Amino acid sequence: MEATSLLQSFAIAKDGRVVSVEEVERGQACECMCPSCRRPLIARQGDVRVWHFAHATGADCEGGAESALHLAAKTAIERACGITLPGLSVQRSVTLPDGRRGTGEASIAETWVDFATVRIEVNLGPVVPDVVGATASESYLIEVGVTHFVDQEKLAVLRELGQPSVEIDLRGFDRESWDWAALEEIVIRGAGGKRWLFYPAEQALIAAATEQARSTAESMPAPKPIPPMQKAKPPRTRYWPDGRIVDLTDFPFGIALWSPYDAQFNEVVKAWCRVFGGRWQAAHKNWLFPLEAKPFLVAEIAKRQTRSPAIIT
Repeated sequence: MEATSLLQSFAIAKDGRVVSVEEVERGQACECMCPSCRRPLIARQGDVRVWHFAHATGADCEGGAESALHLAAKTAIERACGITLPGLSVQRSVTLPDGRRGTGEASIAETWVDFATVRIEVNLGPVVPDVVGATASESYLIEVGVTHFVDQEKLAVLRELGQPSVEIDLRGFDRESWDWAALEEIVIRGAGGKRWLFYPAEQALIAAATEQARSTAESMPAPKPIPPMQKAKPPRTRYWPDGRIVDLTDFPFGIALWSPYDAQFNEVVKAWCRVFGGRWQAAHKNWLFPLEAKPFLVAEIAKRQTRSPAIIT
């Protein structure tokens, strides 16, 4: 869905005040100018379209409506001499070494703050906040966003200053026009369009949420220890060809054949190696054949079998 086109609802009156289109005379009699380009405006107060200001030349300047709204929002804070600060909530998770996991949350509620003084566009050296509202013990830095918002560079500077900082997002409300009542509701009384850029006690909230998460994890039943898995022995089958003992062991990589040393039987096994591709493994003192050789080995052994084979565990 396309964004609503913003109309210019505010202007600078002849006496320097920021005024709404609803509180001036109609047409050129409003004697107002645009806060962006400083050119004359006319107040369009017809019966069809929403009331708004337009440039007397007929060509609106780029960004005039946004600049006017930005200025009006700052003026509204100055008039109210206080705002509702947004709430803040942090969540943390903790996983204990034994796998138990807990989550925790710590938060502050929305709260109203009265300012002893309110100053607009204060030069603090590395940054110029839109508004600085001061109480007896704290200064709050307030940014108003219409088209331009605090970037990472400015955010880092604000956090370095260590003072509570809030941003008010007016773009998110997507209104065609504004008046003082709307600014009072959203900029001053409301908290929905506000976010903390820097809250000095946030680390304390994080610590509280982490501790709650740890406590939750520790309150859970400890998991039962998992017994170590016994390594499965490879299947081994014992045969008795010609009264001798011969073991065939199934490995993933091949079939191992073992029997006590017998020179005559070794010659038989060597013959099988030549046919089936087996080889002697001196380190293990057995013969290793490829997997596909097993049916043939079993068949050859069966020719000499004197008793039934048995599974050895």
